[in-house]
Amino acid sequence: MFEDIKERAIPYIINTLFDAVFTIMGIVIGTAFSARLDLRSIIGTIITASLSLGVSSGFSVYEAEMLQEEKRIDGIEEALLENLEDTVLAEESKRVTLFSSVLVFITPLLAGLVTLVPFILVYTGSLSIGNGVTTAIGIDLFLIFVTGYVFAIDNKLMKGLRMMVLGLVVFLISYLLNNLM
Repeated sequence: MFEDIKERAIPYIINTLFDAVFTIMGIVIGTAFSARLDLRSIIGTIITASLSLGVSSGFSVYEAEMLQEEKRIDGIEEALLENLEDTVLAEESKRVTLFSSVLVFITPLLAGLVTLVPFILVYTGSLSIGNGVTTAIGIDLFLIFVTGYVFAIDNKLMKGLRMMVLGLVVFLISYLLNNLM
């Protein structure tokens, strides 16, 4: 079962993590570098965006995987000329799909939670706002790097760095756009 989950969930997790981190980074840039900084807005927006991404990603993965698995099992049933509805194969397929979906649901929540830590420290007075924003952006860039590094098959360092450079480019463009508005 673990191998099936790994095979089916990892691409979705990578995609969801990447989307979540870029979305969260956009929120941080858009709100933290605005003329009027509101910590509660930053925290609330990151939480709601992470939750929304989790629900959207988790549910879409569940629906897509259920559809694929139904097609796969229908093909096996046709080949065997037998109904596999209450078999170990069908039950295992449902478990793998559900568990994969839950992992994808959790991914943006974890990314949001990790990015929130510096803002919570700012909120409690343990960190200055400038250091909090810098730390949050650094965390997001690190998460992007880790995504490329961990999930790359070869050239792990280069793929992690490439993804981080992409994150830096997005940061710079977003920062410049935010300052032009």
